[in-house]
Amino acid sequence: MNTKPVVDFEQVLKDSGMPVTDDAVKAEFQAIVKAEGLVTNTSKMSPFWRLVTAIVTTPVMWIKGVLINGVLANMFVATASGPMLRMLAWGVNLTAKPATAATGVIRFYKVDAKQDVTVSAGTLIQTERINGVVYVLAVTADSAIPAGLDSALVPVEAQAPGGAYNLAPGYYRILPVAVSGISHVVNEDDWLLTPGADEESDDELRDRVRNQFNLVGSYHTDAVYRSMIAGVAGLSVDRVFFEHDAPRGPGTANAYLLLDSGEASQPFIDAVNKYITDEGHHGHGDDMQCFALPETRHDLTVTVYVINPDNMTTEARAALKNGITDMVRSAFRENADYDVARTWPYSRFSFSRLGKELHAKFAQIDSLAFSLADIVSDLDVPRLKTLEVKIERA
Repeated sequence: MNTKPVVDFEQVLKDSGMPVTDDAVKAEFQAIVKAEGLVTNTSKMSPFWRLVTAIVTTPVMWIKGVLINGVLANMFVATASGPMLRMLAWGVNLTAKPATAATGVIRFYKVDAKQDVTVSAGTLIQTERINGVVYVLAVTADSAIPAGLDSALVPVEAQAPGGAYNLAPGYYRILPVAVSGISHVVNEDDWLLTPGADEESDDELRDRVRNQFNLVGSYHTDAVYRSMIAGVAGLSVDRVFFEHDAPRGPGTANAYLLLDSGEASQPFIDAVNKYITDEGHHGHGDDMQCFALPETRHDLTVTVYVINPDNMTTEARAALKNGITDMVRSAFRENADYDVARTWPYSRFSFSRLGKELHAKFAQIDSLAFSLADIVSDLDVPRLKTLEVKIERA
């Protein structure tokens, strides 16, 4: 069962006989007072009686709230949150994963291949503004590009932790401060060596705790490998997909990894495989290898119809086009800056839903047309091969 159960804890208290509304508490209190015969003036006009009633009912309602939100909810993995969920995770030998910064390599191109060029540690490389945010990487060590080479890969690290820095190739290409002897820079395919990650959310930790209950057997099942991969690689358990059909013969299996933003690079995949295979974390006789999730590539044209586009300034028109472009790319997992439904394996990617999300984000849009029908995926994730956004008169 993948759907988190929804329990009405207030109804649970009510079924157990506890009054859970202000009126029910007052009625219960009045019944006790009447049975005991201690107070005779129970008129609603009596200040004394109103004070006594408030003194009794207010603590009961406070206790009810504490029981529902503080005690009952935090007794169960499905509903616990914050420190209490982390306490339950500790009980199954798990701790929440901290936020980490992305590391990788950026290619620096020289103006003159015959010259020696040194890129200093601390040199910054940034993106264009994406949904109002500029992402910045910094060179981690002085890096020399000797004469005879027109370019070289230089190690970099994100300026802040988080998965949003795991951008697709081509996003990091701006030098805010020119570097002597360098013409341009870019992040290429397989640039990401270690993905950045946000602090593990309650839902992600909850999934790992549930998965942990499947680890008690003696054999390395999916749950065991899923737990190892999600713990080391900074992935959540629902982004690890298995193929069990003996892809390399009997006793073999594959695990396919998916990032929320950007692409799982080969160096990153190699590091996960090294941990599992070379460092002895696989089961006896197992042949289990990790791969980036297979991709399907799609050419997409988005035609955006706007009422009186000629009345828009050049800047406003460019901002609309760039915003729509970035949001569509986010849906195809190239960035993580928009709250948008993303492509998934074993699912249908709905362009009608994407259109609804674009309408909600950009009020200037009158209508949208997509060149593709819905994309139905198998054990693969849809990606963009090309994207064109056109602004037309409605």
